[in-house]
Amino acid sequence: LLVFDEVMTGFRLGRGGAQEVLGIDADIVTYGKVIGGGLPVGAFASSNEIMAHLAPDGPVYQAGTLSGNPLAMSAGLAMLTELNNRPEIFDSLDQKTAYLHNGLSSVLTEHGIPHQINRFGSMISVHFTENPVIDFSSSAKGNNEIFRKYFHGMLEQGIYLPPSAFESYFLNDAISYKDLDSTIEALKKVAPDLV
Repeated sequence: LLVFDEVMTGFRLGRGGAQEVLGIDADIVTYGKVIGGGLPVGAFASSNEIMAHLAPDGPVYQAGTLSGNPLAMSAGLAMLTELNNRPEIFDSLDQKTAYLHNGLSSVLTEHGIPHQINRFGSMISVHFTENPVIDFSSSAKGNNEIFRKYFHGMLEQGIYLPPSAFESYFLNDAISYKDLDSTIEALKKVAPDLV
C-alpha cells in the first residue's frame, strides 16, 4: 500500500501534483490546505475499492470539525479552477524560482560563501554547507551562525524569509521579477557580513 503525501507539494508542481511530475501512482493520497485555497482543510483520496471502507458504506468512520467547510471548499474550487484554466502558471513559477535560485547562488558564490540551494518547482531552500543536502541529517550540518546572520540581515533589508534552514520558501505567481530582484539586491548588501 503506497500512501503519498501531497500536503507540501499539492498542486505546486502541476495539475496532477507531485505524483504527475514524479510518475507515481499512489493507492492513497493526502492533501492539506492547498485544496482549500490556503484555508484550513485536509483531505485524502483513493480508489473506489479503498474508499468503500469508509462510512456510510464501510465500517471506518471519518469526520472532522471543518469537514466540507463551505468557505474552504469555495476557495479551493476557485484556486483549482484557476490552475486548471491556466496550466502555464506552473512554467511561470518554475522560471521565477529558477531565477531566484540563480541570483542567490551567484551572490553567495561571488562572496565565497559555501551553500547548497535545493529547488523543486516553486519550492526552494538555502543551506550554508559545502555538502549536498538530501535529508534532515545533511541539512542539520549546515552553518547555523551564517544562517542566523543571513535571516536577520535579510529581515533588516525588508525581506522576510522562513526563520529556519529546515523550511522551504514557497513562491507564488503574484511575486514579480521586481520582487525577486529586490531579494537578490538585499542579499548583495547582506552577503559581506556572512563571511
